[in-house]
Amino acid sequence: GGEQLQVERLNVPPEWEDLPLTLVAEADGAYTLWGPEGRAVLHGAVGTGAQTQAGAAHEVELSVTALRARPGTRFQVMRRSKLAVVEELQRALRMGEKGAGTGVLNLTLEGPDPVLATTTLQTIADTYVRSNAERRSEDAGRTLSFLDSQLPGLRQGLEQAEAALRDYRAGKGGVDLALEVQAVLNRSAALDKDISTLALERSELRQRFTEHHPLLLATERKLARLHSERTALETRLKGVPDAERVSAQLTRDVKVANELYLQLNNKAQEYRVLKSSTITHARLIDAPVVTRLPVRPAKPDVLAVSLVLGLVAGVALAFARQSLHAGVTDPAALESALAVPVLASVPTGPRHAARPRSPSLILARSVPRDVTIEAVRGLRTRLQRAMKEAGSPVVTLTGTGPGAGTSFTALNLAWVLAETGQRVLLVDANLRGGWLHRCFREARVPGLHEVLRGTSTLEQALLQQAAPGLSFLGAGALPPDPAELLAGAAFDTFVARVAAEYDAVLFDTPCILAVTDAALVGRHAGVRLAVVRAATQSLREVATALHQLEQSGVPAHGIVLNGVPRSRTGRAVSGVYQYEYPSAG
Repeated sequence: GGEQLQVERLNVPPEWEDLPLTLVAEADGAYTLWGPEGRAVLHGAVGTGAQTQAGAAHEVELSVTALRARPGTRFQVMRRSKLAVVEELQRALRMGEKGAGTGVLNLTLEGPDPVLATTTLQTIADTYVRSNAERRSEDAGRTLSFLDSQLPGLRQGLEQAEAALRDYRAGKGGVDLALEVQAVLNRSAALDKDISTLALERSELRQRFTEHHPLLLATERKLARLHSERTALETRLKGVPDAERVSAQLTRDVKVANELYLQLNNKAQEYRVLKSSTITHARLIDAPVVTRLPVRPAKPDVLAVSLVLGLVAGVALAFARQSLHAGVTDPAALESALAVPVLASVPTGPRHAARPRSPSLILARSVPRDVTIEAVRGLRTRLQRAMKEAGSPVVTLTGTGPGAGTSFTALNLAWVLAETGQRVLLVDANLRGGWLHRCFREARVPGLHEVLRGTSTLEQALLQQAAPGLSFLGAGALPPDPAELLAGAAFDTFVARVAAEYDAVLFDTPCILAVTDAALVGRHAGVRLAVVRAATQSLREVATALHQLEQSGVPAHGIVLNGVPRSRTGRAVSGVYQYEYPSAG
């Protein structure tokens, strides 16, 4: 820590402006400057100027006045281009009139360094005042040059008019002018003076404006009016005797030339004073002052913007996740896209009522009036009709993806089927990880595996009366060859036996996308159900699973949309209306 670098001068070629250069500190105040291409440009030391050798591809000049750092420390230095500095200054500088029509300007400059910002703003104000004075002096100089160019001609015209009047009087003698002629003469002289003055103003305006400028057009109209009046006066003078008329005209010429010369000479003196003075229309009222507290970042504004951006980002992320995942939730859309009927939409069970892989998953026993079980009862009604049409009591349930809730659906469906007085057998055919035995507080073995191996009889492995009318057969020990067991003759014999002894036989099978077990069991089923997890599986995943079942020769007869978000009592849940009953007492 404590590294310090102070650069007094850095000159680089134009193509290296606004590009970072690397200065590497060395021992004893020495340093090496590396160019943007990563090549060493020059070597130098603190306090002495350094520059590239003559004829170098890129001429660089550097003067370092202070360097305090360990050898090997790197500094980034950059020569900013004039355009970049001006643009940055324009973004940081704000200027506005302090009150409409006051002519008082308020300047504000923001920057990370308060001392530099104050100095820069003071320089801007001083430069503005100085440039205003210089501009006034420059304008006065241009006008003075124009007046100086006109004065010799006016002086010569005055001398010629005076000489003509002297010569005329010397030849003709003095002529007394009548009062009327004298009045016309005075008015004519005033008109000539005004015309000459306007002509000079027009010449001055033409140096600054175009011919169509409003000031020039107004001057032209004034000149036209004065010329018209002068023509009328000259017409009146034509009726005066020649001696009086000539004397009046010569006297008028002298008077006009003299007044015009004096007027321009006085005006030239005024502009000489204005040119050499430092008087300006602009002046600095208050010097720049640094605010006591930083103006940026404004913590309340930053906090408010952060909160708004956080909310916007959160909402955008939620929509993005939903759009990317595109989980199915609408049973009507599912039916329309896959041409497979959705037999039930099962809402999620109450959070407090069920723990994973435990007896509490039997919601038909713990919360029989919950909307979830009512949906399962609706599935029971449709399933009984399908079994009757198929002429077989065997039903398989398989998930279209992991975590679809196949075991939960099979467990509660078997329970509500037994409630109707039917003899129901629930078989855990997931020989790769079945866990339904935990829901009946039974050991894993014996089970289906042992029955198919012949190491146990069906009567020994079967749990009779797990509930009134419900029997249960667990998976048993997990075999190394589950697919071979399910494809063997022993499984065919087993299915034929239980189909003859029970009104309904439900097989819980693994996900069809993972293994072929569901297809092997499905060969013996009259009704095959595909369980879909709502809002977690995309339509493409479901379509792939159903296609795989169809390719295996065991197409699904219906879909169970499981895990649909719960709604308030009496409100629709994904298009299926559910109702809750008031509890007794």
